[in-house]
Amino acid sequence: MKSNLNTDFELNNKGTSNAEDTRSLARHRWYFYKEGFSPSLVKKAFEENNISTNDIILDPFNGSGTVTLTAATEGIQSIGFEVNPFTSFLSVAKTTNLSQKRFKEISDTVLHNSDKGAHSSLENYSTFSKNDHKGIDKWLFNTEVLKAFSGGLNGLGSIGSKSSKLTSLALISAIMKNCNAKKDGKCLRYKNNWNELNFDKYSFLESLEKDLSIIYDDLDKNVQKTPIIKTGDSRKLISKLDQKFKLCITSPPYLNTFDYTDIYRPELFLGGFLTSSEELRKLRFQTVRSHVQVNWEKSKLIDFGGHFNDVFARISEKKELLMHKNIPDMITAYFEDMENILRDLKTKAADNASLWFVVSTSAYANEHIPVDLILADIATKVGWKLKEIGVLREINKRKTKYSPDINKLRESVVILNS
Repeated sequence: MKSNLNTDFELNNKGTSNAEDTRSLARHRWYFYKEGFSPSLVKKAFEENNISTNDIILDPFNGSGTVTLTAATEGIQSIGFEVNPFTSFLSVAKTTNLSQKRFKEISDTVLHNSDKGAHSSLENYSTFSKNDHKGIDKWLFNTEVLKAFSGGLNGLGSIGSKSSKLTSLALISAIMKNCNAKKDGKCLRYKNNWNELNFDKYSFLESLEKDLSIIYDDLDKNVQKTPIIKTGDSRKLISKLDQKFKLCITSPPYLNTFDYTDIYRPELFLGGFLTSSEELRKLRFQTVRSHVQVNWEKSKLIDFGGHFNDVFARISEKKELLMHKNIPDMITAYFEDMENILRDLKTKAADNASLWFVVSTSAYANEHIPVDLILADIATKVGWKLKEIGVLREINKRKTKYSPDINKLRESVVILNS
């Protein structure tokens, strides 16, 4: 297997495994999604597989829609599955065509309504705003910001309309820029001197005007092919796919204990995609078993090949170095989910199809887990043919008391053929 690990891969250290370049790309830039990868990786996969407008592209972990948007701009039919209803909405919005004239009309209304403001249902809910009665000493949004956001939502009508999708996205983008916390790794962390930033209606309106302007400018770059995007658990949706794909390019959740539903909790509630903590809990159970925030069903499988067996045996012997007692169960459950997904994908692959799987290695109990090698083992076990594992970059890892000797992880793309 080691001979298939290509450290001289053509895309090594070319910035393709992160989304930094999307900050300046039309439509991609409407909402920065840190966990995404570059459209250049998608285009490289298209080129390598001679993708034409007659082919079907699939991304079962579509995230913010890099794959579906890139395919749409190339006039290629694509299908995306995404469990998180906010990011699923985001991917749909990015591929929405609307005339600049109509968008300008609705934008003016949104700005006017935001200036007027309105009561928000999130005022005094959880940590969304200051609440003296509950003794909360930190809150995500100043009340004036929440009111301006809520005012902008008023009068939009159904979020299903094209204009509502785009203006709602701008509103969510603007309020997150006026949030007292920021995304930092696997959590939301309050900004330095957050209580002195004094975000208010006017800072929100300034952000909103800029975001609306960016969307307006990009609307003259129409997408050529509207993708099919479904919100739901890919572990169930793949088997129901009624078309064969020529290329699947995707990045499943990493084995890093990140609960992505928690990271995007503000957006989920702001957009009305969730309305209670119980709904959030249910959503977590629809995600791949890559974190320990809920009480998962344990894996029925424990053997995923030599690379897995070796490292898992060492981790199991050093439980005192685990930050959570359920991590061994999480690791086996994660690879069980991946095995089922890889098996289902194989049944939906066209002849001579290709699968590009972007993943990162992990570290627990001071052991480096070669996730890319393990997934390659699993893929060949269920019928895929391994072409290569291209190393995309090394990632600096924060040193912790649990894995003090590991300061680098590896991001790779596992390339498979049917």
